[in-house]
Amino acid sequence: MTRFLLPLLALPAFAGESTVQTAPFRVEKSFNALAVPAEPGLFTLDPESWTSFTIESITDHGTSVKKGEVIVRFEREEYDRRVQDLTRALEMRQLELARKTTEVTTLKEETRMGLEAARRAKQEADADLAYYKESTEPALRRDEAHKIEVARFRLAAEEEELKQLQAMYDADDLTEETEEIILDRQKFAVEDAKLEVANTERNTAWVLETQLPRQLKSFELKAEEATLALAKAEKNLPAALRTAELELASLETAIERETLELQRLTKDAALFEWKAPADGVVFHGSLEDGTWSLGELAKSLVPGGAVPLKRPILSLATAGETLVSAQVDGPVAFQLKPGSPLAATLAGLENLQLTATIKEVATQPGTDGKFRVLLDLTWPEDFAPAPATWISCTATTHSADAALAVPNAALRADAGKWFVEVKLADGKTERREVTRGLSDGKSTEILGGLEPGQVVVTPE
Repeated sequence: MTRFLLPLLALPAFAGESTVQTAPFRVEKSFNALAVPAEPGLFTLDPESWTSFTIESITDHGTSVKKGEVIVRFEREEYDRRVQDLTRALEMRQLELARKTTEVTTLKEETRMGLEAARRAKQEADADLAYYKESTEPALRRDEAHKIEVARFRLAAEEEELKQLQAMYDADDLTEETEEIILDRQKFAVEDAKLEVANTERNTAWVLETQLPRQLKSFELKAEEATLALAKAEKNLPAALRTAELELASLETAIERETLELQRLTKDAALFEWKAPADGVVFHGSLEDGTWSLGELAKSLVPGGAVPLKRPILSLATAGETLVSAQVDGPVAFQLKPGSPLAATLAGLENLQLTATIKEVATQPGTDGKFRVLLDLTWPEDFAPAPATWISCTATTHSADAALAVPNAALRADAGKWFVEVKLADGKTERREVTRGLSDGKSTEILGGLEPGQVVVTPE
């Protein structure tokens, strides 16, 4: 067994082999296209302010409706409460604005008067202190000194008069009773003058040492208080006025914003009931750019469902021009050419004669990675397509009447080149470089490197 096993192990294992022959070769690409109205009515929630829309009632998908018929109605109880609350709040703010405006106007005048009064009080207190120090106090000191002089002068006068009376009466040998009375009276006057001098000196000392310093201190304190009161007024009164002005400005800004919010909110009232602008068929989702998009939106388009904003949620298919388009992968899009004819059929209506050509092929993919293809399609005169009709399309992207082809599995790539294994006459194989063409999914056209009649093998 050994002598038979070794030769078998020396040969490569192949899955199969095929003889290269010249034969017709075609590459076809199949895809589905959708025929939709070129200008469908799209219903999109794009509110100015309100963001919560819950469906109260909605027309079933595929339902035919007449112009003016309600398609969808949203719950609006919460919206109406919001409008009412905002209207009342705005009215209250307007009343507050009127009150605050009057308050600020009054406060401006009070601030001006308060500052003037504080400045005037300081000027008067400073003037009173200066006048007291320069005029009143010196005059009072002179008055007190004069009082003492007057009391002392009176005492001296009374004593001199008593002395004269005593000298006069001593000259007489006999003092009469009347003269005695006069002397006693004069002696009393002298004692009274002495008492007046003492009282005057005591009162003067109190005035000079206590009363006048107290009065001076009182004027000084009043001047200091007026200075502090002015500083306080100059700081606090304008600050209070500025605070009131800022509060007024904030209130005006709040009113402007709430007024704008109410205006925007009021505009949204029209979104709570949608009516058909024309006769047509209601589609849930978006019939847009030749595609019908629904997906997860189907869960929301029911009573009680909360619908998304700023995207079409309903479409109204009306009579008119039809747009036919397809979304295809890159390998298909790269082989489609504008103007190329298509084989187009409808499932279940394959007998209809449809004429279709490729109108446009997108050069860049969409966000879903697909390339958009627009078609020109001619419908039979006696046929009216449904608003969203699927069409099976087949395009012949390459055709050769006589071509060489090998199974796709026979091709191998190495260092940027393509190779096949060719079986030789002695049963051995040889790797041959080939120039490859397009593939139909099973076989690949060979443009160079092989001859008819050669056998290629497909490795396992």
